[in-house]
Amino acid sequence: MNRTMISSTLLLVLAAACGPSGGTSTPSPASSTAHVPSVPSAAAATLDVTLADFAITPAELTATAGSVSFGVENEGPTPHNLTIRDAADAVVAATADLSRMESETISADLTAGEYVFFCSLPGHESLGMAGTLMVTAP
Repeated sequence: MNRTMISSTLLLVLAAACGPSGGTSTPSPASSTAHVPSVPSAAAATLDVTLADFAITPAELTATAGSVSFGVENEGPTPHNLTIRDAADAVVAATADLSRMESETISADLTAGEYVFFCSLPGHESLGMAGTLMVTAP
């Protein structure tokens, strides 16, 4: 084979390996029906929660039963925490009281059901620092 044929063949192989140009790709049949879970599986991502005066964002969360992690950041000027209680009013997880721009990650092993998350500092929950966490069976 001559040098030109080898170069042309090599370029074709490289072009095929790199896929189509323009940064777009055609989804395979297995990935054409995308499902985005609320909380990814065992290598679970963290649900991000922001605390402020006097709100928790987002106010509604969903997760799949099992170990659930929460990344909590206080953006308010006063201290806040994130506390999670189950339907029996038992606290299942809580952060420390966080000052402005402090953050903490907590995890809890949760079963299917409805939970309430809130700031447990006096009066904060009644001022609107509360939300709902729905945990579904895997």
